[in-house]
Amino acid sequence: MKKIIKNSLIILIITAFWTISANADDYTKAEKLIRKSQTASFDEESYEYLNNARAIYLKKYNENQGDIKALLGLSKVNQYTGDRREAKLYLLKAYNTNPADPKLQREMADFFFNFQEYSTAIEYYKSALASGLLMDFDTNLKTAKCFEKLGDLKNAELYYQICNHLNSKSKQVKNKLNEYTSAKHPDNTQELENARYKYLFKDKPLSEGEKNEEEAENIIKQMNGDY
Repeated sequence: MKKIIKNSLIILIITAFWTISANADDYTKAEKLIRKSQTASFDEESYEYLNNARAIYLKKYNENQGDIKALLGLSKVNQYTGDRREAKLYLLKAYNTNPADPKLQREMADFFFNFQEYSTAIEYYKSALASGLLMDFDTNLKTAKCFEKLGDLKNAELYYQICNHLNSKSKQVKNKLNEYTSAKHPDNTQELENARYKYLFKDKPLSEGEKNEEEAENIIKQMNGDY
């Protein structure tokens, strides 16, 4: 009897393992198809990749309508094909399972960003930052881009500064900050950039040779009174 129970447990474990592996393979395949769709040479080729990815996600969704990965996948496919209504429908089903999840808040923000609804996107990006993605580079970068799209360059620069703090090797962020500082103070670009960095991150360790927080604050007051 014990041997039968043991064998049954082994079979269950093996079955569960292969089921998980098969699901992972399906999602990996769908994600690859979506990536291929973005580099395809022709629209027809791109749509074919997206339709194949859609078929995989639909299969998973029909097996379990609460499958978050399937819901997000279907939303993403529809975003790429420009079907806003369907994209939002699947996304909301995923989001409503746990609205407090910062990753789902980020998915909502990305949706509105992709459809150029930047004010709403900012609301969700800020929620995601406050709920657990505060130190996430990509979320801060998207927030900066939203403010930039809306013409709010002061807040855009603030979030680019945060991005620079999180990833000082990002050329994209460096270029943006150089654009902002050069436009405002072409004769004092480096000095002001260093001062702003220290003013925004006073609680962070400073490298040798940089001005202290008080000096940085004074420079900003003198050179950029509205900051």
